Amino acid sequence: MNKKKLVQFRSQLESIRSELLGGVEKSNQSVKNGELGQIADISDDAARAYNRQLEGELGEQEWQKLKQVDLAIEKISAGEYGICAQCESAIPEARLAVVPYTEFCTQCLSEMEKNHKTIIVNDENSFEEN
Repeated sequence: MNKKKLVQFRSQLESIRSELLGGVEKSNQSVKNGELGQIADISDDAARAYNRQLEGELGEQEWQKLKQVDLAIEKISAGEYGICAQCESAIPEARLAVVPYTEFCTQCLSEMEKNHKTIIVNDENSFEEN
């Protein structure tokens, strides 16, 4: 991959990183503001608890994406960007344009998803009755 493309991908990754960090800050502020509100009846407390749980889950997804973005930026610096972590083949630039922080080519990702579904199906079918 040429240097111009790497500069473009780095810029795109840094932009995604900034958006994620801004989103995490907004989410944290929203949780803090919600906790400062008045204590209401039980149904309001249940709704707030559900919203905090949902925000926590979204925060975890954002955290995972941020880690992937940081890793991709590190790989650019190390000269390893755009290489599949599984098969070590070049990841097509078209895929990187859509998901610049991806670690895997589509073929390896597809295989991993297929194997994951097989494991889940096998686990669901392997319970024992007493």
